[in-house]
Formats: sequence, structure tokens, C-alpha cells
Amino acid sequence: MKEILQVMDLFAGAGGLSSGFEQLENFKVKIAVEINENARKTYELNHPGVIFHKDITKLEYRNENGSINDDYKDIDVIIGGPPCQGFSNANRQKNTLISSNNNLIKEYLRAIEEIRPSAFVMENVKTLASEKHKFFVENNEEDDLDKLGIDLVDEYINIGAPPEELMLSLQLFLSEAYNSKTELRPYLIEKELYSKLNLLLKNLNKSNEELILFIKKDSNKRYFSRVLNSNWESNHISYNQEYKVKWIELGDNIRNILNDKETNISKLKINLKDIIEIQKSINKISEIIDYGIRLINIDVQKECFEVHLKSYNVFQYIRKRVTDLGYSINDEKYIFNAAQYGVPQERKRLILMGILNNEQDQVKPVKVPDPLFHNKDSFNKIYDAIGDLESVIPSTEVAEDFMNRGTNGRLIGNPLNEYLNNHAINGIYNHVRTNTREMALRRFKVLAEGQNFHDLDDSLKTTYSDHRRTQNTIYKRLSYSKPSDTVVNVRKSMWIHPVHDRAISIREAARLQSFQDSYVFLGSKDSQYQQIGNAVPPLLARFIAESLLESLGIKVERKIRDLLAPTYKKDGTISEVAGTY
Repeated sequence: MKEILQVMDLFAGAGGLSSGFEQLENFKVKIAVEINENARKTYELNHPGVIFHKDITKLEYRNENGSINDDYKDIDVIIGGPPCQGFSNANRQKNTLISSNNNLIKEYLRAIEEIRPSAFVMENVKTLASEKHKFFVENNEEDDLDKLGIDLVDEYINIGAPPEELMLSLQLFLSEAYNSKTELRPYLIEKELYSKLNLLLKNLNKSNEELILFIKKDSNKRYFSRVLNSNWESNHISYNQEYKVKWIELGDNIRNILNDKETNISKLKINLKDIIEIQKSINKISEIIDYGIRLINIDVQKECFEVHLKSYNVFQYIRKRVTDLGYSINDEKYIFNAAQYGVPQERKRLILMGILNNEQDQVKPVKVPDPLFHNKDSFNKIYDAIGDLESVIPSTEVAEDFMNRGTNGRLIGNPLNEYLNNHAINGIYNHVRTNTREMALRRFKVLAEGQNFHDLDDSLKTTYSDHRRTQNTIYKRLSYSKPSDTVVNVRKSMWIHPVHDRAISIREAARLQSFQDSYVFLGSKDSQYQQIGNAVPPLLARFIAESLLESLGIKVERKIRDLLAPTYKKDGTISEVAGTY
């Protein structure tokens, strides 16, 4: 095995996974793929010299003769976290049936199949292993799935409730479109107009007077006036004459409202509902055609259309595919809690590791990392990560991304804080927070450590239309004595500093994700918060990287657990810090 393993990082984001791997001298990232511009800038700054690609679907790993292209010949390890939103009963009523993100997992698997690296690591949401995440069976795919032993499930999905008098004609139109693979986008309302009409639909339960006022609201009036005067009738193709009449009548009724003319409001409501339901059906069949999904039937049920498709579980498919390609995987333990590996955050993620078996070798076992902490009480806390920054006042300007720390030093004797404070100079990057508006500040001031939006008085909840649906992590005052909840975009969640009435800074969020201070983020303020929330905690990634090396038969010279775990005296008190940074 080579001394330095060349890595390709797919869906690289800001580079959390790569950061953990490159803390070991055995790994060097050669190629990274990331479509988000700001995340790419951050990645390139912290991993100079990496070959970057934007769109994974455009990558060609082999040439027309089937030989692997030069850039990919020496790739030893593929890592990455392909997004997968999944399909579930809960989202059947949404306008979108299929997430384009789902197929990105297949792109990740394509890279493994064509490059055949010695090892791979795939990170994802822990629910990937649940029944929620499914693929729909594509055309000409069933034989391959049968060979892999994949279980198929019948899915009957409501795709819209068009008016009864148009059901048969629409069913015939959509069936013929599917069979002939007709391009259905010309039959769909232009996206912005559809969004406006959908918003109008949500206001149909208002009184006629309120509905008229909504349509005549300045922004809506300007928009509808422009569309009605330019391309209403030609906005999209009507699939038949009855639909065309409804579309024209809807436009006439909206125009009459704008011109203060007599309007048939009940007719407007009926036509709007019918058009939206027809559009839902056309859009979902359009998706089925575009993604090459096998459609068994379109059935007319009571008051709705139902499509019959087949699906299969994503995680079962991943495991079967990679084992069929000759990889051993960690098939028993694949859910990891970052807090057990030193990250000051409760974050459970699915991590699948694979080691390629040679044809002549026996199956190679995959070693998973042993937890640093087994007891929840021993998890690193928020104070361990950010306590040393308490007196360092953050900026509110993203351009001011570096500041002097003055006399505020690291927490001496605290292994995690020593690890995070790895910057050689007496300064800190990205200690920038979001601006705080008056209402937010009022909320900040009354919330104690551990409390959240639901602990506020009702008088401080008035800006939310339905505050009962607010998540427990919104307006969360962090507690120094506990690990944090899963770090997302904490700017949107309005996480509050444990002792100061302010939002936590970008650097503090990065610390909670276990990014060391030498890792600098670029882009807008919101983008930096988002990059951090999307990342794999580097500490967890390093534990995974060490176990991968051991699975490959390579000795790890300096293990992270030896750096993070303090040594203890017989009386249980800390004797010294185990490592230096």
C-alpha cells in the first residue's frame, strides 16, 4: 500500500470530511467536486492545489475505450456525502414528486464502480437507513435490481385531483404522453406565475372582499397586470379546449378585479382550483418521463388521479451495489454520534465505509472507530469549545473576518480547546455574528440557558403566524454545561450565546462543529453559517480516517484519541493534557 493515499472528495461542501482526513499525513486530497460557489472558495483556500470540478454528472472517469482517464488512475479513496431527500408518504401532496438530489447517490456509486478505489467513505443523514428513503424503479432497471436481490414495493401515489368532467381526457392525454415520451414542459404554467397562482389558491378561504384586496395588493397588482397584458393566453399550451376555456376565464376574472369591473368570484375560485390540480398531475407525469421512471398505470380513483410505480429502499440498494462490486462494509454499525468522538455536539450521522477485496483475498473486515466517550456525562461541552472566546467581542461585518484576541488565550489543560486553538498567531478568523433586530434582542434577554422559543411569553411570539409549530431549536439559548444540538444554519435558527445576549458567531459555530481555528471560511455571512451547518465534523472524520487506515493494514502513528483524552491521577483529577497541538 502506498505511503500517501490520493483522495477524491465528492459533494465536498466546505471540506469538513477532507479536513479530518488530511489531519493524517497518509491522506492527500487530489480531486474535489462541489457545485456551491462559496463552499468551493472555502475549500480551495483550506486545501490548496486540489483539482476542482463543479458538476459530478459531467465527470467522465473512463474514455471511449473503457480505460480509466489519467486524472483518476491514482485515486485510492473516494469520500463524500451525497444528498438524498428521499420519498415518503408525507410529501406525496407536494408539487414535486421526485427530488433530483436522489440520483446524486447513484452518481457517487458510479464513481466507485468506474474508478474502483481501495476504499470509500459515504456520509449521510441517519434516516437514510429508514424506509423513508426510496428510489423509484426506472425503465429497464428491474432485471439488475432482481440480480442484486433488491426488494421492490408497489407505490400508489395521488398526483392531483382534477375536475371530474376532465379526468378521462386528462388521463388519456397523460398516458399517451408517457407512452410517446412527450416533452410536457410546454404544457406547464411558467414557474413564477404558477407560484403566484398557488399563493392565490392558499387565500381562497378568505371572504370575497379580502380576496379582491389580496389580488389588488400593490405587488400582486403589478405582477398580474404585466402578465395579463403580455402573455397570459400563450403562457403555456392548453392540453385541450375545456382547459383552455378555464385558463382564459381565470385571466378575465383577475383582469376584471384589477379594473374594478363586475367579477364572478365563485367562477374564479373553481377555475383556479381546477387549473392547479391539473397542473399538479401534468407536472408529476412530466417528472416521471424526465427521470425515466417506470409507470405501470395511471388510475382514476374517487376524486383524484393515482399513479402506480414501484420503489426500493435506498440504503439496501447502496449496500447491495457496493458488496456486489467487491467491497466489505461496516454492515453492523453505521450510525455514529459525533459527541462520542469528541465533538461538542449531539449529531448522529450514517457513515458507510468500504474496503475493496482482491479476488484472491478473503473478505477484509472493516474496522469502525471505538468511541472516545461512552458516557453521555463525559461528552465535551459547549464551554470546552468556545469558553475562551467569551470576552472576545465578535464583529457584525463579514469583511472584518480577522481580529486580535488580545489577552484572551486558550483554556489551558482542556484537550478539546487546545485542539481547536491550533492557529499559530494571536488572532482569530470568522468571529462574526449576525445583526440582531429589536424583537430578537428582546427575546434574547429573557431566555435562560437551555430555553428556547417555546419558553417565551406569548407577547414575544407575535411575529410567527403559528408559533406552536416552531421547532425546539429556534431561539435556543445554549448551555455551557452541555453539548450543543445538531448544528445547522444557526443564523436561521437564531442560536443565542450562553451568557451574552447575542447570536453565536460563525467561528463559534465552527468550533461546535470541531473545525480548528486555522480553517477559514469565505463567502457571505449566511453562506458561511450554512457551510458550517452542512459540514461533516472534522473530528469525527478524523476518527473515521484512522479506522479506514487500520482496515487497510496501515499503522496510525498519532491517534486523535491520544491527543484528546486527558490522563488522570488515581483520585480522578486530571494530571496533564495528553497531547500538544
